[in-house]
Amino acid sequence: MNRTNWNDHLLLWHEATVKLLDIRHVALGKNEELRSYLLPSSGFIWVTRGRAQVTLDGTNYAAQRFHLLHGGKGMCLNIFPSADVLEYVMIFYKGSLAGQGNRKLQHLMEHSNPFQIQYGFAPQNPLALHTIVRRMEESWGKLSVLDKLGSKGLLYQFVHELMGQLTAQEIAAIRPDLVWQAIRHIENNYSEPISVEALAGLLGCSASYLSRLFKKQLGTTPNDYLIKVRMDHARHLLSDTQATLQEIAASIGYPDVYYFSRVFKKHTGLPPLRFRSRAAGGKLVQNNPFHRSGQAIVPHPTHSYNYSDNNYQLVGEGDLTMYKELKLSVAAVMLLCMALLFSGCAGSAAVNDRSITAEASATGENSAVQQAPQTKVVQHVMGETAIPVNPQRIAVSGLEDILLALDAPIVQAQAMKGQYLYETLQEKNIPAIYTPDSLNYEAILDSKPDLIMAHLLPTDKESYEKLSKIAPTIVYDRGDWKTSMAAIGKVIDREEQAQSVIDAYNEKLEQTKEAVAKAVGANNSVAFIRPSRSDVQVFFPAFAYTSLVYKDVGLAMDASVVELEQREEKGIWGVGESLEKLPEIMADHLFVTVGGSFDSEEEAQTALTELDEIEKMKVWQEIPAVKNGKVYKVSARHWMLNGPTADSMKLDDVLQALVKS
Repeated sequence: MNRTNWNDHLLLWHEATVKLLDIRHVALGKNEELRSYLLPSSGFIWVTRGRAQVTLDGTNYAAQRFHLLHGGKGMCLNIFPSADVLEYVMIFYKGSLAGQGNRKLQHLMEHSNPFQIQYGFAPQNPLALHTIVRRMEESWGKLSVLDKLGSKGLLYQFVHELMGQLTAQEIAAIRPDLVWQAIRHIENNYSEPISVEALAGLLGCSASYLSRLFKKQLGTTPNDYLIKVRMDHARHLLSDTQATLQEIAASIGYPDVYYFSRVFKKHTGLPPLRFRSRAAGGKLVQNNPFHRSGQAIVPHPTHSYNYSDNNYQLVGEGDLTMYKELKLSVAAVMLLCMALLFSGCAGSAAVNDRSITAEASATGENSAVQQAPQTKVVQHVMGETAIPVNPQRIAVSGLEDILLALDAPIVQAQAMKGQYLYETLQEKNIPAIYTPDSLNYEAILDSKPDLIMAHLLPTDKESYEKLSKIAPTIVYDRGDWKTSMAAIGKVIDREEQAQSVIDAYNEKLEQTKEAVAKAVGANNSVAFIRPSRSDVQVFFPAFAYTSLVYKDVGLAMDASVVELEQREEKGIWGVGESLEKLPEIMADHLFVTVGGSFDSEEEAQTALTELDEIEKMKVWQEIPAVKNGKVYKVSARHWMLNGPTADSMKLDDVLQALVKS
């Protein structure tokens, strides 16, 4: 890289806001290694003793005493010591432009980001740098905010000295291959939640820039590539295992099994079970739910890794949180890496960690001398967990309906504008943040909870482990909300209130059943569907979100739906059929859900517009219930969720449709 380029970097360093995040001193023995460590932020690595072979995003370095490396957020680091002891200092920081007004600087940052580039070299004057690093490390290890500020000042001195030596030695920097990094991340974590924005954030660029690079190099988008990876794994699991659709959907990142079926059919032309039937060819399928293809989904990049066996993986989408298999990977831990840094955790190597948490340094607190809170052991979906006896700050994910009904001390919730609980959360001044396709770990961490309550699949050990790193976490089933509410009421000492809510709902349910039976009688049948431009989803009684219609209220399932159910696996949520099948639904009453449970305002309006177009089709107009004016539109924002409020709203919809209409 020429001098002009380094001058650009100097300008950006001068204009940017830089935050020093952590300094840690690491010692590795000869037989110890650091493998596949993803940098949680931009960082310098300063070797102080020993020798090692180092790879940083595929580039090899023979590092020894007084060797300096720099890498950007998300880069993959491997260190293999070749001496008895290797010691190095890691300096983590974050750099960003303070404002968006200067287009020249923004353009420069987009194409020449000094915080994301990679380089490594042996400086001509190492002692000048070493002296600053040593002073910075000593200052960072003290408790006062003044010392922390001193460390930040020393960081600027370090960068000033570094840039001078870089330009003098004409060291070349390597711009990161963002598309390759994104591919690696997708293939490693395809079963986790991800969005283009989140992926771009990990790589230190904008979502639009990453999408342009993907389109230019691969001719596709990051999201389409992610779906391709997921569908490839789904095909292997369907053809090579006897795992249920729910298990397969969850293992590739779709907790919403009907959404998975819809996407699978769109990309393969067949519903999942028909694909399995054809693949089986009449032979017994092997029961191996974690079988993987022997071939990579795409060719691996040409970067050379001589010292480690790196298995690259990535993540996804849906109505709610996505889920992964049971093994917790280093790539997954990256999502909580900043939390781990500030809590003094040391990654995957034996580390002599001299860092302290930013919060402790600011408040002067010493957790070692604080009196341990009184705890009790609670049994839940994931096992047993010791929690505070009287929790005062509860972060909630997926169980907001239950916790609000119990008037619990909530400090963080998952909701978005338009969702049925959002206004209530706003009125109670409870922070409500929703990150598409993901748990917002950063927001949960910032809320400083003493307890986390979540709705997770039993197989989602990874999300549970990540939440447990923030605070004690207990998990309950939202679908069976009455049982969960009784258990939660006991946990937070609100048993009487929990029982009161359950009793009130049961009373309303009985009143609804009586009114519906009187209004429509025993001979009327119903069907529950969700149509799109390409197909229609028909829901069965086993579907947790619509079982209320069949099992609780007691309405009869239409014979056409019974026939569809008998063709599928027992206990399945429903089936996707072509729009041509719509006239075959002979139900007297047709409930039509629109959109998804966590649709944005724009997505909800798009779903309504799509339904308007479907209603103009001839196949729609030929449905018997449509001809008779017995079609009732209901919102997925509460029908596709469970809880005392959501189910009460469903009862109101049923009453409005069948009794008051």
